[in-house]
Amino acid sequence: MNDLRRDINEVFAKQQGQLGDAAGTGNRMLRAATAGRRVNSRLWPSVAGVALVLVAASAIGASIVIRGLHAKNVVTNHPSPTPIATPAPTPIPTAMSQPLQVPASTPVILFQDSVDRQQIDGVTWDGSARGRIGMAEPGMGFVQNPAGTLYGWTGSVRDRAGAVVGTVPASPNFKSFPGTWADDGRHICSMFSESPFGQAGGKPTTLQLTTVGQAPRNVVQVGRVYEQTSIGVPACSIEKDRAVVVQSGSIGNAVQLWVVQLSTGRILWTRSYAADGSSTVDIRASRDGQLIAENISDCCPATARTTTTIYGPTGALLGHPAGHVNAFSWDDSLAVVGDFNGPVSVVRWRDGTIVWSGPSNAGYWSAMPEPGGQRVAIWVRDPNLPETPGSQPLDVWAVGPDGRAIELLTNVQ
Repeated sequence: MNDLRRDINEVFAKQQGQLGDAAGTGNRMLRAATAGRRVNSRLWPSVAGVALVLVAASAIGASIVIRGLHAKNVVTNHPSPTPIATPAPTPIPTAMSQPLQVPASTPVILFQDSVDRQQIDGVTWDGSARGRIGMAEPGMGFVQNPAGTLYGWTGSVRDRAGAVVGTVPASPNFKSFPGTWADDGRHICSMFSESPFGQAGGKPTTLQLTTVGQAPRNVVQVGRVYEQTSIGVPACSIEKDRAVVVQSGSIGNAVQLWVVQLSTGRILWTRSYAADGSSTVDIRASRDGQLIAENISDCCPATARTTTTIYGPTGALLGHPAGHVNAFSWDDSLAVVGDFNGPVSVVRWRDGTIVWSGPSNAGYWSAMPEPGGQRVAIWVRDPNLPETPGSQPLDVWAVGPDGRAIELLTNVQ
């Protein structure tokens, strides 16, 4: 019996060091200790007692294993929490700071900076370069010459370096640029009257031609200004030696136009319209005065129809394009068609071919031709930006005769 206990103790010590699965540990120990021995039946009570000891030992071993598996003793690799990305702050827009780096003779489009409305910036017609030009007069805008090499407002004219290069007669009836730039970019056509606000009987007006930096020259007395009427010059061409003068009624519609030879003051041809309010007349001229677009709209029905007629250099009828014509390209081949309530398009007005259609949700605002080129720049109202008092956000597209268009600017004035 003592030998059996000794054998059991030895096996117990050996098995405890190799303890694996705690379940069935007592049985393994007992089989190992009695292996190869013949056990007397009288020994079974003692064996049973030893078995109880082994069961207790197995329980202790199991508790050791369980403690070893406790969370305090087991290293658990928990995944690191995914960091929450903090969005980068939206940069605050700033006014354009770099000056425009192009030769002084390169045609550009001038515009008010989208952040600092008093700053004037410029962009080339192909959009390859843009930059700061200078500052506008406080509270005022500007009017550029065709190439954007000069600009002015109430009386002074500046170059791209911001230097004052001349003055022009101030417009007494409006705080605005007093005339229309000629196509050579160095002359200005304007109308003068001793009583610009007019009076009941009207006052005569005179077409003047001013070379920047020099005194104005009277060309011819043409038209009269009355109370609540206006008279202006939609086209001034040194190249073709002519200007177009239009007198408008109290509601802004044209009542008469004259085509004048600048060198002699001779009236080349004229056309008048009824002032009874039965229709509205809008006159648009090409930059050289060779084409006149006469847009006549029925007055009052909701489905008012516009009839457009194109007249040539002598006043001869050239065609009836569809839609309201607002401007022409420099070479007179393209017309910008559209109105303030609908989309705009560029067409070959002689055959009606549409070469470009603008955004369907952006109405026409203004246009100008590329000097010496075939493209036209078109300002349309930006449908994604709200209009604020005194500010209309505009997008600018440059459209070529092949229909290729570049969106040069957004959110400008």
